[in-house]
Amino acid sequence: MISESFRESKENLFKKLQTAASLSPELENEIIEVYRKRGKRAIEAVKGRRVIKRGQRWFVRGKNDEYEVVKNFCTCSDYVMNISTGKAGVDMCYHALAKNICQVLNSYYVVEPEH
Repeated sequence: MISESFRESKENLFKKLQTAASLSPELENEIIEVYRKRGKRAIEAVKGRRVIKRGQRWFVRGKNDEYEVVKNFCTCSDYVMNISTGKAGVDMCYHALAKNICQVLNSYYVVEPEH
């Protein structure tokens, strides 16, 4: 289940992201504090330019595959097994978090043509 303290921390984090010009070390630390290992992996995906926008669709390149992210929903197994069931205690896998960070900052992502 997602706790009230997580919801508050996430809300505060995204308010800061909305007013930020870029991903500062302080924001990176807060992302990791709120999302733990998923936050660290999301930052790696963002900085590694693995978040892709094709037309209106978003994709994130993971270790073994590319996953489509729609809002906070993802096609990865972590989302299916842990996020959607409430086991993880957070509301997004690292792919969705990386996409949302890029979308809020309107930066860091790669634009590719639609196939």
